Amino acid sequence: MVSKKQRFRTFILVLILAAAVVGGVFGVSYYTGGVTFPWQVAVNEPEQEEVTAEPEIEKVEEPEVKVENKEPVQVEEPEIEEETEVELLSDTKLDYYGQLHVEDTKLVDKDGNEVVLTGISTHGINWYPDYASPETIKSLRDSWGINVVRIAMYTSDYNGYCVAGDENKENLKKIIDDAVKAATDNDMYVIIDWHILNDNNPNTYKGEAIQFFGEMVRKYESNENVIYEICNEPNGDTTWDDIRAYATEVIPVIRNVDKDAIILVGTPKWSSDLDSVLANPLDYDNIMYTYHFYAGTHKSRERNNLTAAVEDGLPVFVSEYGFVAADGNGMMNKSEAEKWQDVMEEYGISSCMWNLSNKDESSAMIKADCNKLADFTEEDISDSAKLLIEYIEK
Repeated sequence: MVSKKQRFRTFILVLILAAAVVGGVFGVSYYTGGVTFPWQVAVNEPEQEEVTAEPEIEKVEEPEVKVENKEPVQVEEPEIEEETEVELLSDTKLDYYGQLHVEDTKLVDKDGNEVVLTGISTHGINWYPDYASPETIKSLRDSWGINVVRIAMYTSDYNGYCVAGDENKENLKKIIDDAVKAATDNDMYVIIDWHILNDNNPNTYKGEAIQFFGEMVRKYESNENVIYEICNEPNGDTTWDDIRAYATEVIPVIRNVDKDAIILVGTPKWSSDLDSVLANPLDYDNIMYTYHFYAGTHKSRERNNLTAAVEDGLPVFVSEYGFVAADGNGMMNKSEAEKWQDVMEEYGISSCMWNLSNKDESSAMIKADCNKLADFTEEDISDSAKLLIEYIEK
């Protein structure tokens, strides 16, 4: 039999062996990372807090960098755009001469020096009123250098002055008034154009014309820069006798108030027949007769007609012309355009190019996809407008 003493010794030995095994297992687990002790969790928690704190420092720094990068961009962009626009257009500015009068075939200043007006005609302000705005007129003076703008107001076509009611009349007169003020503020001449076309004969609305010009001349009596064009393009069966009869009733309305104003009178066949005028001209001072041409259609014969009339003593003002076909379309005929420019320069003929608008046709000076009203660049304008600017720069 085993004694009690031996059993006790055996029990103690088993306890020691068990403690050694358990201690060895935990020891191995501790060094291999297999066991996580409570004190390890307490130690690791501060390390996680330090990691999450780092992005907060980055978020504070990022806005500071963005603000520093943004400010110089906002300052530089407008300066670059303005310099580009100035470089693309002319910095030439044609002269303003004060009060003008007609002497022989020429426009002259108060000292008798010959002068030439060169500029543009708007399209009908019934369609495109914004291109007669003060903003546009100032821009054309500053960057194209023109010294005259013709304000074309249709009489019977599309919301014409004579066909669309009193409210429309007042609206058109307001557009004209703003344009005259803008031209005056920018040392330019301005032509108020009674733009007959599909009404053919100026006598059709003679009563309205007398009333209109009577109102205009009283409003602008003190303006030395306003020119009155009393009928745009008589056409159809209209003769010079018809036009002459109309003119002898309208001109006195202007002369009774302003004896010095320049008055332009249209001629038969869309302002192209000067021969009939030479046979029986009007008996008034400071009168000029209009001649219109389009270089894509009218060539040497028409140039010869113009020069012959001027050489015979007829004072002529080319109040409308283009470098494309007479219907307002087709490619610019540059060679014919240059010949016309040479003739106008040689004979000292004043002129206005048709037309300032973005209408989708070749004669429009502004491209159809351009909606700007000022600060035009080369990309915004037609080839005809570019050639006009080149001509002015000479």
